[in-house]
Amino acid sequence: MKFRLLHLIRPALFAVPFLIFSCGEDEDPVDSEPNLVVVEEQFEVNAAYEDTDLLTLDILQSSGLGTRTQSEADICANTVVEHNEGAKKITIDFGAGCTSPKGVERKGKVILTYSGTNFLQPTTSIVTTFEGYEVNGIKIEGSRTLTNAGFNILTSSLILNVKIENGKLTWPDNSFAIYTSTQSRVLTLGSAGYQISITGTSSGKSREGVDYTALVTDPLIVDQECVRTGVFIPSAGKLDFVVQGITITADLGSGTCDKTVTVSYPGGSRELTMD
Repeated sequence: MKFRLLHLIRPALFAVPFLIFSCGEDEDPVDSEPNLVVVEEQFEVNAAYEDTDLLTLDILQSSGLGTRTQSEADICANTVVEHNEGAKKITIDFGAGCTSPKGVERKGKVILTYSGTNFLQPTTSIVTTFEGYEVNGIKIEGSRTLTNAGFNILTSSLILNVKIENGKLTWPDNSFAIYTSTQSRVLTLGSAGYQISITGTSSGKSREGVDYTALVTDPLIVDQECVRTGVFIPSAGKLDFVVQGITITADLGSGTCDKTVTVSYPGGSRELTMD
């Protein structure tokens, strides 16, 4: 059971894309459509954190903090991984830069500090920070804290708390986005696989300087069946965003494995397909 649990935690940590929209200052917010460039930006932001999540868990496994000792991490052969067990600290050093077997370009350092001796222990936490770290040319800053909040034997559910603080992504042109989030993720095991239920909030500022907040109003649902087909967008759930005083709702559907999102805002709605 422990091996299965830790194997299933990885998709549960995928950063769920928060769709952020904005209206121009001189436009009528009732008649204007959302700024879809900002939507694409937020998927890029979440993809960067998602890559870090997978890297973190794979390195923890190979460092003896999980149930496997072999590494599945997508890192370059010359990446230096230093594990200081006394300080409970792991440093992943990509040096001046390299490209992984799967084509991900990384440079700088990712630093993991942890409590406990095994991630499956309740209250165990992992804090990820960065030193000059870049992925595919985007610099990542801030901290991400992952906490095991317990396992419910009766429902076969693992509870994970995930928090991003002082998140900042900077692009090569020096434009940047600010991002923070607090989430609770419940991973439930069933006969047909797992299902993840996600609730929480986020806030930040886009590269265009637009402030926003986001709230999950109906839990976002991710099914193993969908993940197996490469669809990481939740198959159900709703998000409410407040941008410049305007509430925008993103409806991810009612259970179908697809990449469509219905966006509703004052004056209209639109269906989007996310690649």
